[in-house]
Amino acid sequence: MNTVSYYSLSTNQQQDFFNYLSQVRDPSPAFDNMWAEDWNAKSNTLPYILNKTEKFRPGSGDYFVVYDNDTIVGMGGVCYSSFNKFIALAGVRTWVNPHYRNRALLKEHLLPYHRAWAVANKCRQIALTFNDYNKNIAEIFKRNRAGTPRLEHNLFYNGLEELKFPVIIQKTPQWVIYERLDSSWNFNWDCISQK
Repeated sequence: MNTVSYYSLSTNQQQDFFNYLSQVRDPSPAFDNMWAEDWNAKSNTLPYILNKTEKFRPGSGDYFVVYDNDTIVGMGGVCYSSFNKFIALAGVRTWVNPHYRNRALLKEHLLPYHRAWAVANKCRQIALTFNDYNKNIAEIFKRNRAGTPRLEHNLFYNGLEELKFPVIIQKTPQWVIYERLDSSWNFNWDCISQK
């Protein structure tokens, strides 16, 4: 597996990435945000965000693509949160090829890059957020297999904390799990709680 920043890809490789997205057929609600034929007019789509916003550009975040040889098998971004500059949001616009799910691709080949970005950019917490329809995915991260410790490069190496209430991020209720990168710093999540 090889993980690279989208912004390090050549123009041709970026076009190949878009061609790949245009061919994926995934019925999950999350994939609606990944591609649309008229993506230039849809600010929620990944191509729009990558090309027309600063969200994942250097200085604001990064977007990573995972390859198995020359085949794209996963992708996802990390960026500063809009509500606190010391919190990084990981797993943003993340998608994994169904044939590569349950193979620790996120744990070993994507989220370590997100965590490294957060550490390098002096974030004090890093969080994953989930909508109501996919909040059950948080359970996967909460499990830790007996005898398989989290390594320092793994997300949640310092422990996993979970909010017991939803918060509002970009006008959407979200469920949050996070890792403290600085154990002496805390964020009052109540200030963005769904009320």
